[in-house]
Amino acid sequence: MKAVLIEVDVTAVETAEGVAALREHIVPAISAMPGFLSGTWLTGGAEGRGLSLTVWDRAEHAQAFADQFGIGASPTANAAVTRCELRDVAVTA
Repeated sequence: MKAVLIEVDVTAVETAEGVAALREHIVPAISAMPGFLSGTWLTGGAEGRGLSLTVWDRAEHAQAFADQFGIGASPTANAAVTRCELRDVAVTA
């Protein structure tokens, strides 16, 4: 399994709007992608840096996701991906 860790600058996004965009658009689109197994999305907190960790069945699917939502992508208005890393999954619980 592969994981994709993404950091998004959401300093210009109001928290309720960002969560609504996640629930209504972003998460449904990502979870429908081939190979998606699970995901967790975190609000930006005081620093305005939202995080997501998605888990994929194999490297090709993780890479396809990263190519679509990688650095420079704007998953919602006024937000921008600033970090995108592919990692091997060591353990899940």
